[in-house]
Amino acid sequence: MGDRVAVVTGAGTGIGRAIAVKFGGFGWRVGIGGRRTPLIEESATLVEQAGGKCAPHRLDVTDPDSVEEFFTAVEAELGPVDIVINNAATGRYGPLDDFAPEEIAAEIATKFTGALYMARRGIQGMRRTGSGGDILFMTSTSAIQPWPFHLPYAAASAGVEHAARILRLELEGTGIRVHVLRCGPTGGTDFGTREQQSGRMATMTEYWFRRGLLRHTSVMTPDVVADAVATAVTLPPSHQYEFMAVEPVAPVGELPVTFDDYVRSHLQSAPS
Repeated sequence: MGDRVAVVTGAGTGIGRAIAVKFGGFGWRVGIGGRRTPLIEESATLVEQAGGKCAPHRLDVTDPDSVEEFFTAVEAELGPVDIVINNAATGRYGPLDDFAPEEIAAEIATKFTGALYMARRGIQGMRRTGSGGDILFMTSTSAIQPWPFHLPYAAASAGVEHAARILRLELEGTGIRVHVLRCGPTGGTDFGTREQQSGRMATMTEYWFRRGLLRHTSVMTPDVVADAVATAVTLPPSHQYEFMAVEPVAPVGELPVTFDDYVRSHLQSAPS
């Protein structure tokens, strides 16, 4: 597997933290970034406890100067980066007309524009070393499935997937691989917190459930998603997963399930 240097965005909680810790378990050097410095410091401790070396730095992926400062700091501490995991995202649920313009801009800038900033800077470093590497974009089922009340994030995810298709062609013959990991419902993240607290989450979940967007009560954990990421970036250099999708499997014997079952399983036990 070798000694590698990876950077992970949005690594203060949830999936980003799980990916960083997974890489730490390989003994890798991991640069982690996010806007909430205390959470990034907590993640760094977990990465090093797992066996890796970690460089935590504040990072706003929507700001190209912040991206440059982040890479410069990580490269100075850990060496040339050869894995970039674009995980950072922000989002909430609701009808488009309920969003403030700045909320729309933030979701698109964090998921889409920020991922391009990170990929651009990562590729520049990989081209300099000539040793190849991996760029991985995290997306969502909403990238291909119309998902009401999740429009800005879903549209940004769809844009990310198309950008990855183009980038893969641009980078052919360089040894730099481009992966997309599309994730289904995952617990242990910040998504939906605002709606859970306001009591609106149940209404939107019922809408998704009755239209078949949600079919059962299972959700994945961040560790499962981290395993999928690790599978992609640890393939032999001569192969790549251009696209992966990971979804939770329905609990055995559960179906048919009702919306009330879903509420009892998730929403009533959600943190307030």
